[in-house]
Amino acid sequence: MLPYPDSPAILRFLAGSLFFPLIYGGMIKYFERRLLFWQAYLIALVAHIFLAALLFTYGFANSQIGFPPLLDGLANLAWVPLWALMITRLAASYGIKKEGRFGLGAKVALATIVIMLAFIVALAGLNLLIGADIFSWLRR
Repeated sequence: MLPYPDSPAILRFLAGSLFFPLIYGGMIKYFERRLLFWQAYLIALVAHIFLAALLFTYGFANSQIGFPPLLDGLANLAWVPLWALMITRLAASYGIKKEGRFGLGAKVALATIVIMLAFIVALAGLNLLIGADIFSWLRR
């Protein structure tokens, strides 16, 4: 069932769809200096919206059909390379060629994974040092 139009989930989705491509656009700009920031942001925004549409479609189909857990796990693993491929293909439309082993999308995806892991380790370390439960806001 879809959320109501005044649902905070829609506002969070819209805010995330504008905020996260800013971060990804900054990473694209870092790895490919020839692009302007608005071009990098546009690449990240289009890839984000495309992937969000695929995730929405998959989530809706999964709720109706009920895919087995193995297929669900494989689909979750497929999102990152698909997102990376989308970034690389969109960057090619701006004349950015794949140089070396990894394309622009793979560099951005790997950097995103490394940054997320560093953030998780930092928060877990802070949780251990303070001795308080700083993740309680996640379990609401």
